[in-house]
Amino acid sequence: MDEVSTKERTELDVLRRELVWLLKNEVHPVLHGVRETLQECYDCLPFHGTAEKTMQQDFHPQRILMTCPNGSNIHFKSVVTLTGDCVEEADLQFKHKLGKEHHLFRTKVKQGSVWRLPQIRDAGNYLCSALEIASRNDANYEYKSVKEVFLQLDELMDSLMKCRQCLSLPKRKSIQDLMDSQSKLLFKPPLPNDVAISFYIHTSKLVLALYFLHANGHKVEITHRVQVEAMVKWLNEAIIFFTLSLQQCQQLKDKLMAVSKVIGDH
Repeated sequence: MDEVSTKERTELDVLRRELVWLLKNEVHPVLHGVRETLQECYDCLPFHGTAEKTMQQDFHPQRILMTCPNGSNIHFKSVVTLTGDCVEEADLQFKHKLGKEHHLFRTKVKQGSVWRLPQIRDAGNYLCSALEIASRNDANYEYKSVKEVFLQLDELMDSLMKCRQCLSLPKRKSIQDLMDSQSKLLFKPPLPNDVAISFYIHTSKLVLALYFLHANGHKVEITHRVQVEAMVKWLNEAIIFFTLSLQQCQQLKDKLMAVSKVIGDH
């Protein structure tokens, strides 16, 4: 029994030294790597927040052909101009039923009008928060415990997940929101009263959704919904950077957890 106890104590001493080494030599390099990844992400987003840009990137207007997902054959086409977080121009055409007849309806965003994508601003704000958390302690700071590191990592990962969610989980709009949207006024000629549209971001894609509405008494229902979409390069890069940063944080957390759990169980 004494031999076993001695062996266990020796192993625990080795693990404690390893934990001290991890706190001293692993935490700062990982956080530095996360900061670099997040800075690249911040530089690629068309957003200027509290953090400094290390590389100024000009977001030239992008002319984008939006197409139906999975090659769906629907009568809905759109070409838009995306500049940063704004849709500045958009030409739409879709089949619309008027009475018993269907006709092709064409409209476009009025000159000088823009459709802003608030998801970019929201993601950018959380990104600035994540950069601040990752930069909280300089390289000379000594972490005293795993708990201290976990508190910082949990706070950082929470901001990162919110960043990613802003782009991957767009807020669902109610029918009333769609009907009351001031954005309906951006189009010339105006959209038909029984049609609503919405531009939004879903992960790495810009999506344009078209809703056909029907008034049933005092209630308005969506009878049909179709969408067109297009991949946006800098959105794809941002999603990759968010995911990579989360992986870096989780790997450090797992490493510290594995060692500290063994020590804590004895």
